[in-house]
Amino acid sequence: MGAVVGGLTYERLLNRTLELYRRGDYSGAYDFITRNAEKVNGNVAQVYNFRYSLASRAKRYDLALGLMREAIIDRGFWYSYDYLIEDDDLRPLGGDERFRQLVSICKEREDEAKRNTRPDLKLVNPIEGHGDKRPSLFIALHGNQQNMRLAEENWSSSVLADCILALPQSSQIDFSDAFGWNDLEKGARELKEHVERILSTYDVDPGSTIIGGFSAGARLALYSILHDVVDVKGFLFVGPWLPEIDVWEPLLVKLRNKGIRGHVICGDKDADCFESSNRFAKMLDRAGVVSRYDIAKGMDHDFPDDFKQNLPRFINDLKELQGLVG
Repeated sequence: MGAVVGGLTYERLLNRTLELYRRGDYSGAYDFITRNAEKVNGNVAQVYNFRYSLASRAKRYDLALGLMREAIIDRGFWYSYDYLIEDDDLRPLGGDERFRQLVSICKEREDEAKRNTRPDLKLVNPIEGHGDKRPSLFIALHGNQQNMRLAEENWSSSVLADCILALPQSSQIDFSDAFGWNDLEKGARELKEHVERILSTYDVDPGSTIIGGFSAGARLALYSILHDVVDVKGFLFVGPWLPEIDVWEPLLVKLRNKGIRGHVICGDKDADCFESSNRFAKMLDRAGVVSRYDIAKGMDHDFPDDFKQNLPRFINDLKELQGLVG
């Protein structure tokens, strides 16, 4: 991983912490995330998870248990039972009765959350600011272990492109306020229901819908396009996590046949997604899909610094074909 590019964001906070962790600097990683956590707007439960795991790795076991208690008892968060009992970072705590009690509390909360969690959706600017022109629909999908609030921070400037911004949130919950798209079929069903409800409720232009996604959100978006779950004019993927892209390649001709345009952005320091993004971009070219591929130099698994500023232009390019041909 590279150095932090630009100002600190929540994604960069986690990426830098993981970089120090992978170097074996557990104390340094703990100090970094603890010192900077309040400088960004992220998932507080996830920050606690990083902190107590790192404290345990650094053999500061009482500190780790104290942070777990603070997160679970004082703040009301919960974490996956399987994760807590299987994670190597927490294994040294397994014999402590305090740890076992906290795990038991989490198991009860996890069972309740998985029984009761439902798909959610936030709409931004659904009725105001469009005048006589029918607005477009822009759908933005969060990554794994994220939520619609985090997604809104990155995609909110899409409303400047005369769009209604739709922010679906998965029903697949991993821990407190952290949702994922691991079950693609389930995620696609939820997405379809959201889109159908929006199109039946609001007077949007159905022929100009754009779908965007970060990381695993891009994976679900592409799956949904290729399996005819949603009809879109184009897609915009940032740091797309596409583990099945080789299997999906024969389906990409659908994008060309439907006139769907694409724009992919990935950092060249994104260890998990850069190589598959490169392959995906080449596959789009081979399939004859009109597309653009931007490599963000020095960027890890994150959004470029100027993404919010450029997003309205990216959306208009996808709708109007400008900037994508040639």
